[in-house]
Amino acid sequence: MNIADSVPDPANPVALTDCLAQMERLQRIVETSNQLMFEVDPGGRFTCVNQAASTYFGVAPAACPGQPVTAFVHPDDHEKVRQWFSERSANQQRHLSEEIRVVHRHGALFHMLWRMTFHRDDTGRLQSITVITHDITEMKRQEETQRAFRLFIENSPDGFAIVDQNLRLTYTNHAFNAMLDEPSLVGRSVVELVCADDHATLVTAARTAERGQAAWDIVRYVRSDGTLITVHTGIIGLCDHQGNLIAYALVNRDMTSQLQAETELRRSEQRNRALLAAIPDLMFVLSADGIFLDYKADKLLLPPEAFLNRHVNEVLPPPLAAQALSHLECLKRTGEMQVYEYQIEFMGQIEEYEARMVPLQDSALVLARDVTAHRRAERERVAMQEQIIQAQQAALRELSTPLMPIADGVVVMPLIGVIDSARAQQIMESLLNGVSEYKAHVALIDITGVKVVDTQVAGVLLRAAQAVRMLGAQVVLTGISPEIAQTLVHIGAEIRDVKTKATLQEGIRYAMTVGNRIMSASKWFTLRHAAAPVQAFACQKMNSSEAQGRTKVRPSPVQDAG
Repeated sequence: MNIADSVPDPANPVALTDCLAQMERLQRIVETSNQLMFEVDPGGRFTCVNQAASTYFGVAPAACPGQPVTAFVHPDDHEKVRQWFSERSANQQRHLSEEIRVVHRHGALFHMLWRMTFHRDDTGRLQSITVITHDITEMKRQEETQRAFRLFIENSPDGFAIVDQNLRLTYTNHAFNAMLDEPSLVGRSVVELVCADDHATLVTAARTAERGQAAWDIVRYVRSDGTLITVHTGIIGLCDHQGNLIAYALVNRDMTSQLQAETELRRSEQRNRALLAAIPDLMFVLSADGIFLDYKADKLLLPPEAFLNRHVNEVLPPPLAAQALSHLECLKRTGEMQVYEYQIEFMGQIEEYEARMVPLQDSALVLARDVTAHRRAERERVAMQEQIIQAQQAALRELSTPLMPIADGVVVMPLIGVIDSARAQQIMESLLNGVSEYKAHVALIDITGVKVVDTQVAGVLLRAAQAVRMLGAQVVLTGISPEIAQTLVHIGAEIRDVKTKATLQEGIRYAMTVGNRIMSASKWFTLRHAAAPVQAFACQKMNSSEAQGRTKVRPSPVQDAG
């Protein structure tokens, strides 16, 4: 009812009283309504506002008159409000509805539907605008939620579908269509899309969903090309407000990549287990503070209950525990692999281990390899190598200072190359040992192969000659070239006591001559010593005969006369 049209005649008091009562009731309705109601003048300023202003504007209604309506409107909607007083006024519209965002004094935002009534005079000029608002904030939130949910469903990598009670598809998202390689699946039966061998699984899941429980299982769908795709499917029953089942929701996740990854993971685990089984190492996992957490069961020196969940200080000897904890701290500090060796006594024997400690998340993985046999073999190899080196050095010494007997009592030492202090000592030792061993009376030292003769070499030769002379033999130096002769003279080498020959051949002839003389003298001496007993016996016999002649009995005169 339009109050303006029912204004009573002032001469009728009863009608006037009823009209005033009606206006009071209407005012109470307006004032007590939780809907925001207000009036603005043609300039866009409030003229009156109901009590709901305090809820939506955050100010008392009495503070609103005179303020522009845009003071409580979101800035992005200002232009829309200004158009009311221009285009809307010019178009002579009486009613208009607009969605306007109202901003509370403390920042809260309300979505409002403004229903406006334009009041004009008889000439059509705008007099005022009455606005009755409806709070649609919650509706907007629901719309945004539905919009976001729809975007989520449409863009989800999982296949979503709605199925009616006859198991026919009424909605499918893009992912489900792409999963089965179909442009559209709406109107198709789920039964014809599922592999025949999985129909029983689908029926069981649907019955579970009817009881209000979500059902999940693995089913295979048939793609458009006839191939199968393995999917993890969830079925949820959708009910109305009375709890009556109206549809099913399907959630389908392609398991192909996951199954391939699981297969590869199983293969990888099998490879890792094979590798671990082939590794001959002890394996332990230590916590950050040194507690045994896990182990590999092969070749344990102790049963697991003796060390598992116990600190290294409780299990290992103190020196070994301190060593392990030290490397554990270094590993935590640097994050770099720690390598160390340790020894442990087990059943009366010392076993040697090489340990490697690496980070494993918040703990440490320790691989300990038994290197006892390897270290023993290495020590034996080193000892054998040392023996070989010593034998090689002895052979080299013999090669660097060769000494050869060429005749009875004659030895020769040909020298080649550079002579240093070590080789000089070898020359001295080899020469003296050779003279003594072969009972030589002449030792030939040939220096044809020595290209450089200096004070050191000359000193070596002189000392060798003096030492040999003490053994009763003679040194003959051969192979002196003109250049070496000049060098010896230049450095003032005193070799007067050493017999020299130009070539080794001359030295050999000289040695043989000396040897022959010595042999002749030796033979004469030997014969003389051998004849001495014979001569002594002959002399003895001679002396005995002479004595007998002197004691012979003279003949008697008779005999003489006869």
